[in-house]
This record gives sequence, structure tokens and C-alpha cells, in this order.
Amino acid sequence: RRGATRSLAELWEPAARLAEHGLPCSAKTRDDVRSALDAVRSDPGLASVYVDGGLVPLVGDRLPQPDLARTIRELAHDPASFYTGSLAERCVAALRDAGAPFSGDEWVATGTVTPEQALSGRYAGAVIHQTPLPTPGWMVLHQAALCDGVVGSSPLLSAAAIDRMARAARTAFEDRLRWCSADNDGAARILDPGHIRAGRDRLSATAPAGAFTVAGGDTTSLVTVDRDGRAVSFIHSLAFTFGAKFTVPGTGIVLNNRLGRGAYLIDGHPNEVRPRRKPLHTLNAWIVTDEAGALLHVGNTPGGDGQVQWNMQLLSHLLDHGLDPQEAVSAPRFTVFPGSDANVLGDPAELRIEADVPPEVRTALSEMGHDVRTLEPLGAEGSAQIISLDPRGVLSGGSDPRQEGVALGVE
Repeated sequence: RRGATRSLAELWEPAARLAEHGLPCSAKTRDDVRSALDAVRSDPGLASVYVDGGLVPLVGDRLPQPDLARTIRELAHDPASFYTGSLAERCVAALRDAGAPFSGDEWVATGTVTPEQALSGRYAGAVIHQTPLPTPGWMVLHQAALCDGVVGSSPLLSAAAIDRMARAARTAFEDRLRWCSADNDGAARILDPGHIRAGRDRLSATAPAGAFTVAGGDTTSLVTVDRDGRAVSFIHSLAFTFGAKFTVPGTGIVLNNRLGRGAYLIDGHPNEVRPRRKPLHTLNAWIVTDEAGALLHVGNTPGGDGQVQWNMQLLSHLLDHGLDPQEAVSAPRFTVFPGSDANVLGDPAELRIEADVPPEVRTALSEMGHDVRTLEPLGAEGSAQIISLDPRGVLSGGSDPRQEGVALGVE
């Protein structure tokens, strides 16, 4: 309604055709089916697509999803039916038949979605626009505020730069665990200038933080810029591989398990599981503009708790060091562990870093107090996508070599 030049039915028809005829199976899809084979076989909807005849698909096998194609077309003509029509009724019925305590009112209550303003902050002279709660976009802005003017003064991926970004990431996860839910003011409290100043002072004076108390996934992302300069950064996830491993019969819709990954069974915690709660999650997407609002960069990456860390690293590569999009997504990557997933809280603190970071840098980080765990080159996961717009109006794109992805330009 706000910016499209075509109808929803026209925009979604190519997706419906792809579902109807089937995309070729990729290596990652094959491996995902193998990793969740018993669950895939036990769900009739998943089994009909991914293990037809009982066998794991081969790379290149087409995987038709006729039920999903039909659902896409139905929603394109009547999006409200997802919340109040026959599709909504089928979803609620499937959940109730499986034992979930749904009345159906929950579905209707979510039928009105009000677009929210992005969260914005500054880094290296640019403006970063991030997704608001319940996403962790504020965590990227938190790290950016803790690193601005510090990381950029150090060489690219030097021990000093990695140390600062790693400790900023740990601080963001600690504050998330201590204060944040999707419906409180924790994020605003964390981004308060006074809190940021205190955090910068603490990072300038202290050694790496230890573990704090209180991996695979199924995420797709893309970025795109049109000829008029309008940019979209989009990310969507089922949480873990194949989400809840539960398909609504006859629809092709696989339900996610985001609540189970994003909320805690900790009495009194700000993000404790409760009815109708929006859980904090790991998905976030960003756009960078100059002070006047002109587009500079747009990007994101899948990767669970790695997202907020790798997005900060990408922003530093672009804004501090002037890397182009492909250089930025291909650069060596590091990850602090644990993050926010309930099953790893309190695990020993590690700094996981790809082996193509020079040995002397990894040694220096160990001497700084980090418990360094070396990964294979390009072994830190993620699948970052970036498009940049230069002052001449030229678009350039980069696609992460760590997973299946592609950068395409169409005249």
C-alpha cells in the first residue's frame, strides 16, 4: 500500500509458480533434510515434499510444493484470511488437534499490524537504521555506540579491533539477558547516552568478560535496491531447522519454534515465557544512510546470535575501512559464545574465530584474556548479503561465500 507499483497477486505469482513446479534441491536443503530426517518423515506435509518415496532428495531434484503454491495465491488475493478466514481456522484447528491450548482468539488478536519506526543510531559519520523490538536491532546500535571512534582507529581485524568488538558484543548480550523483553523499556535504557558512556568507560578499562548466567537454523534473507533507490532488507526464519517440524495440513505452511528459542523458563525474567508473549528473537536487518537520508548500504545475515555480531563487523568493514560489499561479506569473521539461546546460557565463554585471521592476531587475543577457539576458514557460518550505492549512482553487491547465495544485477 505504501510503495508498491504492482498488485500483491502479481508480485507473488512468480513465487507461487516456483512452489508449484519445485525449486531444485540445493546442497544445504539436502543436508538439512538429513539432519532432521526422522522429524521430516513423521510430518505428512514435510514428508510429501522432502522425502517422497522415503529417500533424501539429491542435489538438483525438483521439490514441488503444490499446497504452498495454492496458499500463496489465496493469501495474495485476501491477506486478511491468514488471521480471520478459512486459512486461519485450519491453522488453529491443526494446533488444537496437536494438543496446543489455543482458542482461536489469539490469531484474530494479531490481525492488525501497525508499521513501526526504525531504531536509528550513528556510526563512523553515517546513520544506521535497524529493526525495532522484538528484534535485537538495538543490540547492533548498542555495539556501534560502544565501538564508534575506537575500532576505526585500529587496522582492519587487528587484535585491538577484534577485542573491542568482541567485548562490546558480550556487553550487549549481558544487557539483553539482564533487562530486555519485547514489551519493556530495556532497550531504551540500554541505549541511553549515560549507559553508553558508562559502557565505553568499562570497556576501556577492563579485561574480557566471562560467561554469564541467569546451532543450526532455518533462516532466509535478502536485500534489494530498485532503480529509484528504494532499498529493502528482509529476513525471515523458522528458528531451528524446519522450525517446529509441523505442517498445517493441506497448506504447505511449516510453523516456527521461535518462542521456544527466544523466551526463557526462568521465573521472573523480563523475557519469561507467558501466554501471548512476543519473544525477543535473533533476526535483524539494517539500512545505512548519510545524514541527509541518502542510501549508502543495505544488508543483513542469518545466523542466530551471530547476526548482531556479524552485522556490527560488516558495518565496521564498510564504514571504518571502505571495503566493498564482496570484500566485507568475505572477510574473516569472529563470534563470541554463548549468546542468548536458552540452552547455552552459562556455558564457558569463548571467542570463535576463523583461521584466516593471522596467527599472531589470535595469539595476541589469547594474551588479552580471550579463550580463542579457531575455526576453519569461512567456518563461522552466516550468509551475509550487502548492496552499496556509490556517489556515482552505481550499485554493487556482495554475497557471502559461507553459504548458498548470489548477487544479481538487472538492467
